[in-house]
Amino acid sequence: MPSPGALIQPLLDPVSAPHLPSWVLDYARREEMFAPGDRVLTAVSGGPDSVVLIHLLYRLRSELKIDLAVGHFDHGLRGEESREDARFAASLAQSLDLPFFLGQGQVRELSRKEKISLQMAARRLRLDFLKQTCRGEGFSRLALGHTADDQVELFFIRLLRGAGPEGLKGMWPAAPQGLVRPLLAVGKAVLRAWLEGEGLPYRQDPGNLNRRFLRSRVRLDLLPELEESFNPRLKAAVWRAQALLQEEERFMTQETARLWKEAGRERGLDFYSLNLPKLAELDEIFQKRLLREAVGKILGERALTAAQVESLLELARGEKSGGVISLGDCRVARAGGQLHVFRRLPPPSPAITTLPPSGVVDAADGWRWEIREIHGQPEAAQSLAPHLAWVDGDRLALPLTARFFRPGDRFWPSGAPGAKKLQDFLVDAKIPRWLRPFIPLVADARQIVWVAGLRTAAPVKPTPASRRVLQIQLSPLTPDTRRIWEMLLACR
Repeated sequence: MPSPGALIQPLLDPVSAPHLPSWVLDYARREEMFAPGDRVLTAVSGGPDSVVLIHLLYRLRSELKIDLAVGHFDHGLRGEESREDARFAASLAQSLDLPFFLGQGQVRELSRKEKISLQMAARRLRLDFLKQTCRGEGFSRLALGHTADDQVELFFIRLLRGAGPEGLKGMWPAAPQGLVRPLLAVGKAVLRAWLEGEGLPYRQDPGNLNRRFLRSRVRLDLLPELEESFNPRLKAAVWRAQALLQEEERFMTQETARLWKEAGRERGLDFYSLNLPKLAELDEIFQKRLLREAVGKILGERALTAAQVESLLELARGEKSGGVISLGDCRVARAGGQLHVFRRLPPPSPAITTLPPSGVVDAADGWRWEIREIHGQPEAAQSLAPHLAWVDGDRLALPLTARFFRPGDRFWPSGAPGAKKLQDFLVDAKIPRWLRPFIPLVADARQIVWVAGLRTAAPVKPTPASRRVLQIQLSPLTPDTRRIWEMLLACR
C-alpha cells in the first residue's frame, strides 16, 4: 500500500488475488473505516462481491477489532431464486456463527408508485432496511460490497446525466453516515479470482446481464468498447480521475460541514432545517452544497441533478412559505425563514375515530387515545406535558371524535378573545403548512376541543367551578406517528 498521502492505485489485476486480505486490511486502515469496538452490519446479497466482503471482514475481525453481523434484503423479483438467495445468505451467516437479519419489501409497488426503475426501487428499499437495522440494533457501521468497477460505472452513468465534479467523484470509501466500502479499490476480476482460489461458493444474479438497465449497458457495452478502441487501462484511468476529484472534494466537504454547523440543524429523526438568512449570506457554490448536504441526509449518496438543485435554490430564495419539492423519499419545504428537509410521510388518514367517555382506543391511523377522569387543580393544566389535555367534561357535547385538519375548521384557543380559523391559529403557532394536515385533533359535536400538542379550546377549559375534569392523553404507536409527534414538538 502507498503512504497515507500518496494517491492509491486500485487493485485490478487478478494475479494479485492472493494478497487481497492484507491489501483490504491496509486500505480499511488508511481510510479509517473502522474503530475498535465497532459493530458492523455487512450487506450480503449472495453475489460474489458481498460474499468476498463478509469472508474478508470475518478473517480480519481480530485485526480490525470489530463485531460482525449479516443483513440480507429479499427483493422478491425472481421468485424462488430470490428466496434461494436469502437462504444462501442465512446459511453463510450461520456457517460463520454471525447474527442474521432479513428484510423484505414491495419493490414492484414502489417502482410503479415512484415511476422509477426496478433496480432503483430495490436499491432504495434495501438501503432503507439496512439503515433501519443499524439504528434499531445498534450497529455503528454498514459495510457495502461496492467495487472499483462499480465506481467506474457510476462515473459514466453520472457523466451521461450531466453531473458535476461532486457527482463524478463517485462513492466515498467511508461516508459520514457510517457507510464503509472496503472493496471500493478492488476490481471484480480480482474478487472472482480470490473466490476461486479459496473455493468459496456464491450466487449469480441474471439481472446483471439485462440490458434494459443503464448500468448493465454501461458495463456490457460502453466500457468494453472504450477499452478496446481507446484505452485498455480505462478503468484505472477513470478510477484515478475519481480519486483526484475526491482529494479536492475532501476539502470542500470539510468546509461544507463547518457551514452546516452554522446554518443547518437536526430537528428530529429524518428531519432537518436550513436557516435561510444564513444560507443567503454564502457564495452560491456553498448554498448548493448545503442543499445537497441536507437532502443527502435523507437520500444518502444519491446524486441530485443540476436541475433539481436549481429548483431547491429557487425555493430557498423565494419570498413565500409553503412550497414543497418532492425528491423520491425526501421532501423539501419552505417554512418562513427556514427550509425544512424531511423523509416523506404517509398521507393523513381521512378516518374519524370515535372516542369513549372513558377508556383507551388504539386508532387505525397509529395513535392511541386514553380518556379518564382526574382530580387535579385547574391551574395545573397550564403546565401539562404536550401529550396531555384537561377539559371540563360537563361542557362537552358528546360524542368525542379524533380526526385531522379540514378546510374551514375554526378553533377558539384558550386565552384568546374568540374563535378564529384553525389555519390562522396554526400559522400564529409557527406550525409549517406541510405539517398541519398531520396534527391530530379532538372535537365534540360543536367544536374542536384540543389541537394535540398545542392548545385546548377556551369553552371547555377547566375552571375552579368544574365538577368533572377529563384528561385526554395521546401516544404515537407507529414509527410514522412517532416521527410526526417529534416534528410537531420540534416546531412548536
